[in-house]
Amino acid sequence: MRETTEQGPWLPADPREDAGAGAARWLRPPRPLAQGGRERLLGVELEFSGLSAAEAAEAVVRVFGGRARQLSEHRALVEGAEAGDFEVELDFRWAHDGARDPRLRKILGDLGEALLPMEVVCPPMPLSRAPRLEALREALRRAGARGVEELPLHALGAQLNPELPDLGVGYILRAARAYLLLSDWLRDEIQPTAARRILMFARPFPAGWGRLILDPDYAPSLAGFIDDYLRWNPTRNRELDLLPLLAHLDEERVRRALPDEKINPRPTWHWRLPNALVDDPDWTLSLEWNRWVTVERLAERPDLIARHARVWIEDSRLPLALDRVEHARAILDEL
Repeated sequence: MRETTEQGPWLPADPREDAGAGAARWLRPPRPLAQGGRERLLGVELEFSGLSAAEAAEAVVRVFGGRARQLSEHRALVEGAEAGDFEVELDFRWAHDGARDPRLRKILGDLGEALLPMEVVCPPMPLSRAPRLEALREALRRAGARGVEELPLHALGAQLNPELPDLGVGYILRAARAYLLLSDWLRDEIQPTAARRILMFARPFPAGWGRLILDPDYAPSLAGFIDDYLRWNPTRNRELDLLPLLAHLDEERVRRALPDEKINPRPTWHWRLPNALVDDPDWTLSLEWNRWVTVERLAERPDLIARHARVWIEDSRLPLALDRVEHARAILDEL
């Protein structure tokens, strides 16, 4: 697989990172700029257990500065940090605004803390500054955060929200095709935990939608692509959730189809597949980012996509397609 671009293969490392996080290398995507010529942004949502909201917020402050403000026992905000504001909260809405009685919220939050993840929602930051997130991951680990390595029955995810370099339907379709062709390899590499599989978090796309969009004659308008996506994927529960992106492009159309879904419109992919292994000193966010960059690299090769799409379409009709991972690896060999 080629690993060079005109600007070199890697994003710049942050010289302030300690030895634990300093080994992480972040690949530069083939298109590091967004439409308009500015640097693309990346948002990250990192789930873990073992820390309170206050403890996790202090870990953020140690890395990015700012001031931690406790909003409730299970929610905190870090304001004025060098990268922007960070949100830290228990991933359980009933502990925040789901119950009107504050005492009930606290009880629900205390119960939820034993079973559900705490989450740090990082502000979108330029790609050249994203490697700094490794220091946050390391700070959380040292503070006592636990991930799926220690808690295999917890559904803990690391979600990446990369801004798109191009919001045209042509690029969106190519990238979606690239993801489908590599999705079996990505699942094989990441190995989502048993809890995430049992609870059906981050489910794969339906094979029927894959066959539709990989058809070489499929050339929809943006409205047509959105309608087709909503018909096949009327849920946020996809390993690559396109609803935030599609709502950014045409919120009325998306809300009309899914009036009750909680969707935050933004010009990003929402990649929900990776596990969060914050208790593993060898795991890095760069590992997941670099896997994502592989999808973006394939999106720049429409010839390769077209050549392998037919194999995927035919293979997806089989009850047990045992060679899909090998097929994806063959594509990677040609990149």
